Amino acid sequence: MRKAFLALLLLSLTYAEFTLTAMDVLVDADGHGGAQVTEKMHYIITSEYQISLYESNIAKTDIGSWGGLIGSDEVRAHLDNRVVSVENVIVRASPASRCNPLAELCHGDITITYDAKPYLRADGSVVPGTGIFTVEQYKPRTTRYTLNEGALQFQTSELGDVILGEDERLSFMLPRGAKVAYVNPLPSNTEQTGDGRQQLSWENEVLAHFSLVFEKEEGLDQEVINFFIGARSNLYGFLSGPEGLPAVALVLILAGSYLYLQSRQKKAA
Repeated sequence: MRKAFLALLLLSLTYAEFTLTAMDVLVDADGHGGAQVTEKMHYIITSEYQISLYESNIAKTDIGSWGGLIGSDEVRAHLDNRVVSVENVIVRASPASRCNPLAELCHGDITITYDAKPYLRADGSVVPGTGIFTVEQYKPRTTRYTLNEGALQFQTSELGDVILGEDERLSFMLPRGAKVAYVNPLPSNTEQTGDGRQQLSWENEVLAHFSLVFEKEEGLDQEVINFFIGARSNLYGFLSGPEGLPAVALVLILAGSYLYLQSRQKKAA
């Protein structure tokens, strides 16, 4: 299979000036339903002109410029922006490397980073069905995150299953302390990072009925902190609302009346 791929690659180099040979997409979940996504694409660049053009544009950081230069729709965020709010997109290209002057051939890497978040209503609530993960506080101190498969935008089969081609990898980095509740199909590779986080990866396969569910349980101390943060937010919201000023005035009047009565009683005594 790999020999056939290499043969097709060499044949394609005759006609293509930028050939995508590998792609690695890492979804780094932030624990709030969003993620920071890093997409790294490796290209073989042929012809002296295209190599020079690549090098002269290396300072550019937008998708439009690099998509136009390479002439490929692969230079994009592989998430559906109808489902996910893609923000803070930055494109970085590495200098051309491993060049062969005789063959007029170089290698280049393009890395796209961006934040992926759910869409929000005007009141700050999440629009249902948006974001990479659906977030559910399904029991005290435990949050469940379910992958929204419709958020992914890769090549798909007739049944809608995600297809990862040759040397294409999709990885999910779970938040610290998160545990996998359900995953299908099983990852090609599972790694534990130095800071205790878990990374699941799939490569060169059809992800039939792709599903990923993980859970994160907060400690009791964090629950107490969240309670006071919520109470403070609710109090601020009440005081800044139309009923806040009258309520403050009433409290001051009651406190003043109490202190006045106390002072009268002391004088009478």
